Amino acid sequence: MKITKSGIISTLPLALAMNAQAADIEIGGAIEVEAGFSSDFNDVDTSDISLATVEIGFDAQINDRVSGHVLLLHEDDDTEPMELDEGTITLDLTNGWSLSAGRMYVPFGSYETNLVSDPLTLELGETREAAVLIGYEAHGFYGSAYAFNGDTIEASTPAGEDTIEHFGASFGYVWEDGDMSLDVGVDYISSLGDSDGISAGLPDVDADELPDPLVSYVGGTALHASYNQGGLSVNFEYVSSDDFNAAELAFNGQGASLSAFNLEAGYDFDWGTAAIGYQATDEAVALGLPESRILVAVSREIFENTALSFEYAMDDDYGTSDGGTGKDGSTATVQLAVEF
Repeated sequence: MKITKSGIISTLPLALAMNAQAADIEIGGAIEVEAGFSSDFNDVDTSDISLATVEIGFDAQINDRVSGHVLLLHEDDDTEPMELDEGTITLDLTNGWSLSAGRMYVPFGSYETNLVSDPLTLELGETREAAVLIGYEAHGFYGSAYAFNGDTIEASTPAGEDTIEHFGASFGYVWEDGDMSLDVGVDYISSLGDSDGISAGLPDVDADELPDPLVSYVGGTALHASYNQGGLSVNFEYVSSDDFNAAELAFNGQGASLSAFNLEAGYDFDWGTAAIGYQATDEAVALGLPESRILVAVSREIFENTALSFEYAMDDDYGTSDGGTGKDGSTATVQLAVEF
């Protein structure tokens, strides 16, 4: 839905100094309700119905060079009440260049999927920070570089000092020929310990639940490739880290060198979409992630902008010698989703 109204941008939580003038506002969102049934590695059965996701997004075209973006997010048991998930201002610098600033998911990893659940690569690498990013996109090439002040800090940092010293970069190319497209890219981040999934697994040092200072920042790399032709889509992604200190994140008594990959294929049939995927991690038992996962999913649009999906996932845990249970588990999920 698009709304045009003089001055309406002043009602959005964006710090924009501007004269009252016409601004195009696009409002959209999604609601996902899920019923899940699972058996974990300890043979404990659980089931639940949850309001898995509510997203409400606002995109404002302030003028021909400036735009604003706000995304509100609710996830049962994770973001209650609803929180401000993203809030950015983007300046078009012309000739393919742009500058974005605000709270964003930095471009580390792709995480594309036709499945219901998030891939294990996302659990390892997704990173949301308040950052400044400069980007470029033209002639099939795209890239960006960004900086932010993360929650981790090196132990050698003088007491009380807290500065912007985290950074990353992303580069890729999209090749298109008729109905075929191939997107390949590589990303780097100077501190993968600041990702949402890993930071939650690091030791807490104070009441604010900030991670302990790290001996040194641990860099991360991500590779991705997506192929689409006709109704077929194939996605591959690999995320890895350098070595953590054993006191920060350990595997078999040594510092963990984390990695995860996702390989999946999907096809759009006349009746809907079917997908299958294989995912795996390495040295990530301390984060509670499985060693491997096989998934199958089907989705069908039952009404306009309304989809019903089913996914079945089979997990294998790390062996007992690696700190796991050596057992397997499974999860079945039914999702009803609408977009507007």
